[in-house]
Amino acid sequence: MTDQLRVGDVAVSPLPGGGYGACQISEITDEHVTLHALDWSGPRPPELTELPDTGLVLLDHHSWSDRIAQISVFPQNHPMPPDLEWIGNLPVPPGVPAGGTSFSGWQSPVGDMVRQRRWERLPEPVRAAYRALRPPEPVTADLGGGPVTLTTSLGHLDLRSGDIPLPASGPVDWSVLDRLPRCTEITWSGPDRGLTAALARYPLVSGVNWFDAPPLVDLSDTSVLSLRAAGDELREIRLPDGAHHLDLGPTGSRCTVRAADRGRWLRLALFLATPSTPAPSGLDGVRQVSLTGAGVLSAATVTGLHEMHTLRLQWTGPPGRLDDPAALAGLPGLRLLEMVDAYGVDADLPAHLPGLRHLDIHGLRGSVAKELRARLRRTEVGLSLAGAKSDRWLAANMDNPFRDWADDDPKAGAAACKAFAAALRAVDRLPATRTPADAEPILRTLVEAINQIDEKWGIVDTLRREEAGDAFVTLATRAGVPTPTADDWFDKWRDF
Repeated sequence: MTDQLRVGDVAVSPLPGGGYGACQISEITDEHVTLHALDWSGPRPPELTELPDTGLVLLDHHSWSDRIAQISVFPQNHPMPPDLEWIGNLPVPPGVPAGGTSFSGWQSPVGDMVRQRRWERLPEPVRAAYRALRPPEPVTADLGGGPVTLTTSLGHLDLRSGDIPLPASGPVDWSVLDRLPRCTEITWSGPDRGLTAALARYPLVSGVNWFDAPPLVDLSDTSVLSLRAAGDELREIRLPDGAHHLDLGPTGSRCTVRAADRGRWLRLALFLATPSTPAPSGLDGVRQVSLTGAGVLSAATVTGLHEMHTLRLQWTGPPGRLDDPAALAGLPGLRLLEMVDAYGVDADLPAHLPGLRHLDIHGLRGSVAKELRARLRRTEVGLSLAGAKSDRWLAANMDNPFRDWADDDPKAGAAACKAFAAALRAVDRLPATRTPADAEPILRTLVEAINQIDEKWGIVDTLRREEAGDAFVTLATRAGVPTPTADDWFDKWRDF
């Protein structure tokens, strides 16, 4: 599809949270496509005749300063969304640079427009307080459990970490948010304790992470756009109009979600405790779904989500198998299937997907990759493959959390895998009565090895730093080191 695009082509796109917008191509190179948002939105898709002279979207929300809503996309890394509809060609407005300096996905420019429009709807005192904060200042706050020093620039109020004292029970003093004019995200755990009412009073907060959630999480009167919720007691979630992200799970049983248009405008991400975990009820209109789980996923999870056009499957551990693949045949609108670490998936999968238009896989067996290329060579299904590995490599490294580093740099990846494997063997040789002090030199050697790998090959970006941190904590837990101690060691020893 991308080889047919031209500079000036215009696409209509659904907007996060509801409605439609439009974007336009300003540059095409051998490697990337650059798009900018047009200053138009509405409840229905626009006609091309409505879009000339609509102007550009300038971003000045939060800390932005009149930047054009423009993004460059690497098509080889970001397959084109099925709901991006190309409707014609128009002259590129004056003042649009040919190439962008930021990189993301195809629909990022219209997503930026939604965030800008939301910012413009916030009360002026809220916006003024956010912008006036120069420089940050310390502030003493008390949520009812005792004073603590925070900073006025705090963007994420994490009340799950234990660093901020809370009263043992009863209401929390949420007026602390009056003194945090840049707080846009809250992490919380347990019963409501006044959180929902506070969110209704503080419209700047758009992101909530709620763990050990109560049976009902009702955010319908808030300005929350993105919710991550989990908990054994959670049974029902009510989202406000305009919400566009729901990350759910694991939960103790099936959950009901109430969202606008049965979830049509949501991106739904499910974190599954078991392969048999069903999708929540109430979201049969959802279009974009991702499933994440360890080892085995089941296509039966998404049975009933008949309007879905994009499905992403991500395995967090071996074998990377998909059970019940025939269930995907009941999704006639499925056009894009993405898979990460699908080492247990075989080449028969496309046979269950009659409407598929693009298959994107990162991490699979080399033999399966070869067979897929042969099967799809003369079909209309686009195929993107990366991270194919031989059976020999997988036999040695399947359980290694650094196995995918080899996709970017084989030597760096091999060194990271070797360092982790050595650390794992050393931890498993520790005596049963071990103490954290026994594990400390082993864990420090691992971090120093990653320091050297990054110094030599420069491979550790933000994502890989998180992967290294997760691997370190997993190994530390295996060695009996408390997580707070492991986190402290990791941050103290790492140079990346």
